[in-house]
Amino acid sequence: MESPSTPSSSIAARWNPTDQAVDLVIDGRSVIDIVDPQKQWGVSPFARRFVRAAALQALAEYRGVLSDRDERLSGTELEIAVCRACGDLGCGNLAVDVERTAETVVWRQPHWAGTVDEDDEDDDEPDANDPESLFPQVLVFSRAEYDAALADTERLIAHVGWSRGHGRGCRMA
Repeated sequence: MESPSTPSSSIAARWNPTDQAVDLVIDGRSVIDIVDPQKQWGVSPFARRFVRAAALQALAEYRGVLSDRDERLSGTELEIAVCRACGDLGCGNLAVDVERTAETVVWRQPHWAGTVDEDDEDDDEPDANDPESLFPQVLVFSRAEYDAALADTERLIAHVGWSRGHGRGCRMA
């Protein structure tokens, strides 16, 4: 699959005091505002409610470091919105497939992380409010801008502080 070569979307990071999270902002809107406007299930994987190690692991994955990740994720999956309570993959996290080049980073095909479509013909029509339908099918970012957003994410994680303890598990499951 050939990727688009010209960046078409902007990306930045900002602190979200309501969710106590670092949000990635695409074309002026946070990922969470795009995929979960009612704030019912999703939060940034960089939420302060998760232990610092989890936020740093997510940051490494955004940078393309795929060691020590959940084996249910493919090598191209990147979780962009996670369960508000625990962030666990089993609770239903939204992901995109990511492709990195020297000049661009491409996010495509939003889907529920860790799932495999066995037969596309049997799939129901997606609901207009389903996060998979709400998120753009393809986003192309400048590699320099993407890397700067991740550097800002790292700075914000260090600045606001994180719990170093262990997570509690999901109460939603």
